[in-house]
Amino acid sequence: MKSILLFFSRFCAVLLTLGVMPPASAQSPEWARVVAAQESLTQASTEEDRLALHGQLQGLWAEALSTGHAFDVAWGEWNNAVVDLGKDEARMIVFTWNVELDDRTQRYGGWVATASPQSALGYTFTMLNHDRDADPADAGRMHRHDRWHGGLYYSGILTYDRNTPVYTLLAWDGADALTTRKWVETVETRHGRVRFGAPRFDTPNGLVKRVVLTYADAVQATLRVEEGLERIVFDHLAPEDPSFRGQYAFYGPTLNYDGLTWRKGR
Repeated sequence: MKSILLFFSRFCAVLLTLGVMPPASAQSPEWARVVAAQESLTQASTEEDRLALHGQLQGLWAEALSTGHAFDVAWGEWNNAVVDLGKDEARMIVFTWNVELDDRTQRYGGWVATASPQSALGYTFTMLNHDRDADPADAGRMHRHDRWHGGLYYSGILTYDRNTPVYTLLAWDGADALTTRKWVETVETRHGRVRFGAPRFDTPNGLVKRVVLTYADAVQATLRVEEGLERIVFDHLAPEDPSFRGQYAFYGPTLNYDGLTWRKGR
């Protein structure tokens, strides 16, 4: 039996604050270039410049990761969306970035690196290719790295299904000018492929591959890991008026929160 995350609801208000620090110093010319490009992306003022830097970053990251050092970087000092889970042979790093277009939609890039003692680098990595036609709100679909649904992964948790590590990620998506999304999903690597979404979430609507929150762009919603408790909590969302049910541009947090708690396999 697979380990799954069980849905629960409680009455509470939860606040999430994220702190970031400046990037770590580069360790090689390749890493220096990628650090400079990431910094330039944050300062680019036009859509044309942002898209050009986005295209450059795909190649620059592949070059930097090919030189090694990914597992030597102090990722906690980077002002970027990066999740660093596990240690030794169970370690995984997920790095993502976004480009906001003038119409408020997003383009995303990123990579996943996993420990590999057999590799000369000590890890293997896979670049993520954003497919803008892939729907992150589809709770029943698995997405591969070459047709990735995008998102910024900002937190996560490592648990185990017997002896198998299970990496669960929390994501943010700027969506569009009307809505914002956050979601929870797992990521798996196998034979050079990366897959996002496995049927591990047991919800009132059945077993799903991701739990998605969609809400009004003007409001904030919490989605966070409760460290040490092996659970994930998030705001319960509802429309401001029942007549707006299903119109997510009118959804926002209530005073309730929902959550996922880990149930170990047998």
